[in-house]
Amino acid sequence: MNYLILGINGDIGKSIFENLYNEKDNFILTYGNKKPDLKKKNIFLFKLNFKLVEKSIIKINKILKKFKDIDIVINNVGDSNPFKNLLKVNPKELENSLKINFYSAYFIILQILKNRLKKNKPLNIINISSNTIKYLGSDKNLPYLVSKNALEISLMNLSKIFSRKKIKINIIRPGVIKTKKSTKINNYNKKIFLKRVSKIPAGQAGTPQDISNYVKYLTNDKSKFIFGQIITIAGGE
Repeated sequence: MNYLILGINGDIGKSIFENLYNEKDNFILTYGNKKPDLKKKNIFLFKLNFKLVEKSIIKINKILKKFKDIDIVINNVGDSNPFKNLLKVNPKELENSLKINFYSAYFIILQILKNRLKKNKPLNIINISSNTIKYLGSDKNLPYLVSKNALEISLMNLSKIFSRKKIKINIIRPGVIKTKKSTKINNYNKKIFLKRVSKIPAGQAGTPQDISNYVKYLTNDKSKFIFGQIITIAGGE
């Protein structure tokens, strides 16, 4: 079986990989600027700049040619920048967010989906989204809200059309998750993070493992009847 994990650099991406890894299957992993130091069997690393939509499509077609099939796609790509007042967001910032969080991921998934349909084979797609969509975001994350929401809607559309073809698509919406990236967003800091945590009914932030455990569940036969769902993992929010 061939797994494709888009976005391996962050803590959630690493946790997903570690939770799923075995020496029997192939793991095709994409990264941004920093190449991860992974010394395990059956790992294939590809650098992808999601701001470059056309090049991302070309790269995924090369990957498909090399590996023939992708059985499971997990999209973990996400860029929360810019974290700034919506009245100050400029067109370039919104465009970049759409490219990273929507366009490239959607068209990569679409290429893989078309390949599987052509071969009449099933496909499992898991998209890591954000619970900010449930609350229509804030006054400081409009680009992220719009782009993540666009991908969700597009994937649910694909699920509606292709579920009968055994194309299984599900979305996970993480709430506040404690990661190294949590306070490295421009204009975001620990004080803002802790204020958000204080609003969670469970009284604490989630962990990357909370997300990767459910990803693993969606990849096995126990979840074979779960199609087209949006699952929130947010401590009660």
